[in-house]
Amino acid sequence: MRRPAVVLALLIILSLTLTISSMAVKWWSERTGKVETIHLMTGPPSVEYLPQYIAQARGFFKEQGVDVKIENTATAETLMAALESGRADVVLTGLEQAIYRRAEGSTAPIVFAALTARDTHFLVARAGKNDFQWADLKGKSVIAGWPESRETVLLEGILRQNKTAPNREVTLYTNIPASLRPGAFQAGSGDYILVAEPRASQMEARGQGKVVASLGSDAGPLPGVVYVTREQFIQTSPGALQQFTNAVYQAQLWLAHHGAAEAAALAGPYLNGVDQSLLTQAVERYRRQETWAATPVIPAEGYNRLMGLLDQSREVRRVVPAGEMVDNRFAERALEMVKYDPGRDEKRRRSIWRLPGI
Repeated sequence: MRRPAVVLALLIILSLTLTISSMAVKWWSERTGKVETIHLMTGPPSVEYLPQYIAQARGFFKEQGVDVKIENTATAETLMAALESGRADVVLTGLEQAIYRRAEGSTAPIVFAALTARDTHFLVARAGKNDFQWADLKGKSVIAGWPESRETVLLEGILRQNKTAPNREVTLYTNIPASLRPGAFQAGSGDYILVAEPRASQMEARGQGKVVASLGSDAGPLPGVVYVTREQFIQTSPGALQQFTNAVYQAQLWLAHHGAAEAAALAGPYLNGVDQSLLTQAVERYRRQETWAATPVIPAEGYNRLMGLLDQSREVRRVVPAGEMVDNRFAERALEMVKYDPGRDEKRRRSIWRLPGI
């Protein structure tokens, strides 16, 4: 009489085992097999996008399970319009651009991850001096960006801090198109010019000028280049945004553990054939001033510093509080999920990335 009972018990156990196994396989498949797509739009190729290029080159987006379709635009001015129209899910742009759109009444832009932690522009003089002071610009002229550009706003703020009145004691050329600024400087316009890398290193190498100051160093830490999305995309695709942010943080950690030459080698293919030695020099210069953010979290202090400078410049319609447009949930979660193990020699094998809980 006991034998049928034993057989029945074994059948029940087997049935339960198969059911649980099937559920586990389905759960794992849904968790790891589903690949979501994000359409990312960025401006023209730039050294400041280095962590983005690292994430692409090292396959971090794929490793996190998100398919990122990347589109580069000819000018950065079209990015916010592309985001609001739905042509892009995420855009990589200057924080000031997102603030301007929000201040103008748009409820679309939500900033969720930082790529840089300082501005990327340098002040280049025709003849450099070792003891440059910002007050030396009195009576001089500077080729800057557009009036509303981050670099111009920061330059004006630094001048005011050094008791020098912009546009009264210093002439700022803010109406020259970006593509024509280096040529105008070489032709004799302006005593100084604001440029980013690799242009700064190129000008020095060609004897066209000397870097005498850094906006990033003197303006202090503030979110410069950031990832922006729409509230609607956050609601519909939070998992994809988390995977995307995890990959960005992986790239930031990788950059923190590797040298300028290694990073430049990964970025080179994305930067239209910039000389590798100059690119390495540019990356090293940016690293010395801690240009790239260590984590994707957007600090309120840095946001408020930039917001204050925009307000002081009178280029923004209203003050936009950080709580209105910054969403750090994905960035903070990335810090919990992604850990880097530097104990592996990447010359022989891939780095080990541990995702707790998976």
